[in-house]
Order: sequence, then structure tokens, then C-alpha cells
Amino acid sequence: MLASDAAILAQQLPSYDSISPPPNYSSDPICGEQSIQLARRTRSRPAGKYVQKSGSATVLLMDQEEGVLIPAYGRQSTVNGLISLSSPEAVSEVKVKLYGHMDIVISGGSSHKTTLADYAYTAWKHDPDTSDQSCPSELPFTCMFPFTFKDSMGREYPLPPSMQVAYPGASGIYANCTYTLMVKIVKRGFFAQPKKIVIPLNYYPRTRAPMLMNPSPDLFSDVKVSPEEWHQTMGVVQSRKPAVTPPVQCSFFIPAVKVFALSDTIHFHVQLTGPLVSLRQLVYSKLSKSTGSPHASAKLAPKIRVYLMRQVAADVGGQKGYKNITLGEGTLSPRPPPIVTSSIPTFEGQSEDSLDWEGEVRCDEDVTRGTPGFITRDLMVKDFLVLSVSPPDPTKSNLMSTQVTVPIRLVTESAETWRED
Repeated sequence: MLASDAAILAQQLPSYDSISPPPNYSSDPICGEQSIQLARRTRSRPAGKYVQKSGSATVLLMDQEEGVLIPAYGRQSTVNGLISLSSPEAVSEVKVKLYGHMDIVISGGSSHKTTLADYAYTAWKHDPDTSDQSCPSELPFTCMFPFTFKDSMGREYPLPPSMQVAYPGASGIYANCTYTLMVKIVKRGFFAQPKKIVIPLNYYPRTRAPMLMNPSPDLFSDVKVSPEEWHQTMGVVQSRKPAVTPPVQCSFFIPAVKVFALSDTIHFHVQLTGPLVSLRQLVYSKLSKSTGSPHASAKLAPKIRVYLMRQVAADVGGQKGYKNITLGEGTLSPRPPPIVTSSIPTFEGQSEDSLDWEGEVRCDEDVTRGTPGFITRDLMVKDFLVLSVSPPDPTKSNLMSTQVTVPIRLVTESAETWRED
């Protein structure tokens, strides 16, 4: 570029002298403003101590909830502790070890063990060159949970949470992920036996779910107005006689984030679309043979079910085992207008219509503080939202049952209650 051209370009550039400085930002909205998203950190870090005593030795673990039975730690947490010795003069060495392992047994005999964490160090050791040295009566120590582990193939995975499951049966699974802290105290003297203090630890890596939108009273309006906020999964209710009873299309709408806390309430919408003659078989339990209209004693009986399902699956040397567990049942309510007898045309008309339900589902109370999902090569804990649709009496209907399964992720913390580790 020539110097003259550069000078002309510089004159054409806008002046920045008149630009206002950036506004001051605050987490507190002023009049006329509102917070779009705010992660509330309502819980403070625990300040209690866990104490375990064995003879003349006591181990204290810091940063614990008061009265906790098993010390708990989050992702990459530091285990801060103190070893107190009432007879330190008899001690020649003190070791600390953080150990974790995953054990899997599949019905039929296949088993596998994986080391998850193995960190050991010497907190104090007698130096023979200093004969008058004695062990301190209090020894602080620190160790940290690793972020990942390696399987037998050398592949790296995030450290799984503490868990223990036992599902007997033909394809049953017995699996556990266990973490312990061991303090080993070696005493002086040839015949002295070392003392071991083993403390089980709970490892619960916390993850926050995204902020969920506040649904309006009419979920179907939300789907129409903000389709990007919803994830749609399609399914088909197949027919044994499609020429007589055509198939029905089903749409399952859930929040697009597909990541929820174990304590979250998940809203959903179900829509069934098809010829009215087919929809009637899904809704009414009895039809008049002469007119095809509902019998006077017929009742609305849709067999529509939405539930949370967890699948625990293991693979040991090619032998697989799995177990599906229901974590929570959804509640549904139909959206008006319902199908009425006067609106049902003859089959030749092939008119189409739709039926809509909206509802919500959440984990059962005993699950809300449970284990989140995770994936390793040998053991997987995966979660799904499942829509099940079937006619009132599948043995007498041309329509068959169907199931729509949507993979989701269940995590530990709601956006409303999360705090950083």
C-alpha cells in the first residue's frame, strides 16, 4: 500500500475520542433491568471434622459436614487431615495412602478389577543418622483425588463417583467404585505389628445443570413460540393392518438442554398425530362394531407413560451384563380439546387430527441425592427419558405398542443450589 493511500484510509477511519466509556456492571439489576441467568451459591464449604480413633492414634479429616458417617469429597478435592499420636516416641514411620478401585462381576463368573487411584507418601520416617529424633505428636497430611484414571488399554476417563450396585439375574451385574484412605503407623521394635487405620471415602464429583426455562401454563404454546428451547424426538405407532388402521406418528418434546439435576422437575409434551380412526384405538377401550363410535360405557384410557430410566451396563472380556432401573414416573394431563364422537368422520374420509398431553417427571425422592451418570470402558451408567405408547388392549387392537427413548444426562446439582468445589 502506498503512503498516500494509507493517509487517505486513516482519514476515513472514525474517531474514537467521542465514544463513551463502557458502563459499570453489577450483579444487582437496577430499575428496568432483570437478571437473565444467575447461579446462586447458597451453600458454604463445610467446616466440620471427621474423627476416627484406633488405640493411641487418631485421624482427623477437615472440611466435612458435622456428624457425617463417611467423609465426602468432590471433583479433584484435597483431603486435608491430621494424624494425632499419643505415644509418638514408639513410632518409626507413618504412611498415608489414597486408594480407589472399580470391581465388576457379571453373572456367569466374569470379573474385572481396575485401579482408579493409588497415591501414597510417607508423612514421617525415623532417620537412623539422628538418633535423638522422635516422631511429632501431630502430623498434618494432604493428598488429592486425581481428575482421571486409565483403564487396562491405557485410555483415560474421568474418575467415576462412589457407587455400589447388585442386580442378580441371568444378565446381572455386581459393581462398585470404592475409595479409601489408609494411614499406616509402623512402630519401633522387631516384633511390633504395624497399625492400619482404613477410612472409607465417598467421591461425588458435582456438576451443575443448565438453568431451565420457566414453562408457561401451556407447554404447547412454548413449543410453538420457542421451538429452539425444545428437543423433538419422533416415533411411530405401527399397525398390524395399515390399510385398515394406519400408523400413528408420535412426537416427544423435552427441554433442548437434555442435562438435568437429579432433583430437577423435567417438563415435557407428547403429541400423537394420525387418522382419527387410528387415534380412537389408542384412546377408547371399546368401539361399537356397528358404527365404529365409542360404546356408551367406553372411557378415555390412553396407555401413555413417560418415565426416567437408568441403564447400568458392564462389559468384561466380551461378556455383557445390564440392568434397567426406573428412577421416576411422570404425570400427564391431556390438552383440550378432546376428541368427541361428533367429530369422528367415517374411515373413508381419512381425516387427521392430533392428541396432546403435557406433563412433568422427576426422580423419586430416594434418588435425588444419588449417583450421576458416567461412562468408562468397562462400566457405564446412562440415563434416558422414555415415552411408551400402547392401545388400551394390545391383543385386540391393530396398533402395536411403541417406545421412544431419548438419551439425557443426570447430574448432581441444580442451577439453583450449586456452588463451586
